[in-house]
Amino acid sequence: MTATSRMRGDARRRLLFVASLGMLQAIWPLTMDLYLPAFPQLQDELGTSPALVQFTLTGAFIGMALGQLAAGPISDAVGRTKPLTVALLVYTAATVSCALAPTIEWLIVSRFGQGLGAAGCAVIGIALVRDTVSGAAMLRFVANLSVISGFFVVLSPALGAQLLGVVDWRGLFWVLVAYGALLVVLAFAVFLRSETNPPSRRALREGAGVRDDYRVLFGSPVFRACVVGGGLMFAGMMTYMASSAFLFQDVYGLTATEYAITFGGHGALMIVGAQVSARLSRRHSPKRIVLVGLTALVLSAALLLLSVLLLPGAGFVGFLLPLLCFTTSFGMVGPAAQAFVLEPHGLRAGTAASLLGASNMVFAAVSSPIAGLFGVATPVATVVIMLVLASAAFGAYAWAFRVRRATAASAPPP
Repeated sequence: MTATSRMRGDARRRLLFVASLGMLQAIWPLTMDLYLPAFPQLQDELGTSPALVQFTLTGAFIGMALGQLAAGPISDAVGRTKPLTVALLVYTAATVSCALAPTIEWLIVSRFGQGLGAAGCAVIGIALVRDTVSGAAMLRFVANLSVISGFFVVLSPALGAQLLGVVDWRGLFWVLVAYGALLVVLAFAVFLRSETNPPSRRALREGAGVRDDYRVLFGSPVFRACVVGGGLMFAGMMTYMASSAFLFQDVYGLTATEYAITFGGHGALMIVGAQVSARLSRRHSPKRIVLVGLTALVLSAALLLLSVLLLPGAGFVGFLLPLLCFTTSFGMVGPAAQAFVLEPHGLRAGTAASLLGASNMVFAAVSSPIAGLFGVATPVATVVIMLVLASAAFGAYAWAFRVRRATAASAPPP
């Protein structure tokens, strides 16, 4: 075999690895968004209430949070690929149960199982990336993955609506069963052949257990601040997403189709933000990119508030333009923040990623209904909450950067 053919083979394997990771990360938006257009049909067939139908989302969120806390530490201890395969099998079996659910209660429990399986895929996927690269290289890797996963974020609701023209709501879950089965095949064909946390690497942990990993992580003020900052930022985005259907359709009068297009546009801009982050990483550190992105996030939220308070006559356009800047900034911060916080924790990347992901779920679960409590007849309450959370996230990350800089300055010279 010539050197050229070996290089081509390596390039093909790397491309397959990246594509498989992207499909792995896409399991979450597909799980959450594909069946959203089927809510009315699901409610009628199962003879239930809208609140209980919405609780199928809550069940998945709870499963996602708990699953991440388990999957990350296990993958640090025994390797990535076996827990990943188990998570995919759990996901696929739970999705079959969703498709066969005779009652809404059965569906809620099955969605919890879906969340558990999807959580393992999400957190182990990020750990796989950290095993492979770190720092600016990880930032670019995550940004590339976001193109694939973001594609599904943008298209999942529209895809679900189109599929409902040929199948019922159960058919949507059978589509997810097929997707889960495909990922199981990829796990055997791609990931089992390229274990990124082999026994030789796990031996470097020198007998450290889950309790030791949590002690190190929670003992780090930088990690604690990043967990809080990331959770606050994610909560700000989820506050908007939880209110978006009411604001766009009831307040600004968009049709369901116009709302889907607008929602998809936001997903596309998150991808753009991630690619801007990747481009900047060639000349700037992840820390600087996070600071720039968070500054833009806060300024966008402030402009959004000024628009709805002082320029109500601007209507939908005055609301949309600053919001587009907000979502682009959010996409810019994500990859850089992950690269920054995970860089010192390569040997416990799974546990660290699980804590980051679980905290996002907790913050989102708490923040999502708050705007509804204040009312969504106008966008003011939603925007105020977004601004407060974005500003708090900026403060948390700024404090983390200050602590790391002080720690580095006080360290003895090598």
